[in-house]
Amino acid sequence: MRWVSIILMAGFLIGQSPLVELSKKEKQRRKKEKAVKVITNEDLAKAPAPSVIVSGIGYSPSSAEGGKEEGQTSRKKDKKWWTSRKKKIEEKIASLKKRIEELQKKVNALTTGFLIEQRPMAHKKLKEELEKTKGELEKAKKELEKARKELDKLYEQARKAGIPPGWLR
Repeated sequence: MRWVSIILMAGFLIGQSPLVELSKKEKQRRKKEKAVKVITNEDLAKAPAPSVIVSGIGYSPSSAEGGKEEGQTSRKKDKKWWTSRKKKIEEKIASLKKRIEELQKKVNALTTGFLIEQRPMAHKKLKEELEKTKGELEKAKKELEKARKELDKLYEQARKAGIPPGWLR
């Protein structure tokens, strides 16, 4: 019986040693940790006011005092202004896409005619018209990219001005 209790105690002590070590390490870690300061309303009242940094069209102290920002304050731009602005840009994008599609069809037709035509003068005329149309196509593609960036810029301005996302859907 004694042997059993000695064996059990020895097994218990051997099994407990990693837990004891972990417990000691945790106590040391807690001692090393610095105390956490809890910030209260009283602490906030004592702190100096933060400086305001404003970029873009968002709210700024000058606009609250009646100053104008890009011709208007963001507070005067209502839902109607934002939706009409977005609609204008989207109409521009749609018309540019249609124009690009028409120009691409024209380029395809001119390329086919250019390859089929065997008369030198007509061949030269088709080549000039093809180059001109390709130039117009590239210009239209650049305008489309510019319009898309303008729409992205509008979304960013609306976000910075605190406009609800539903206004621009």
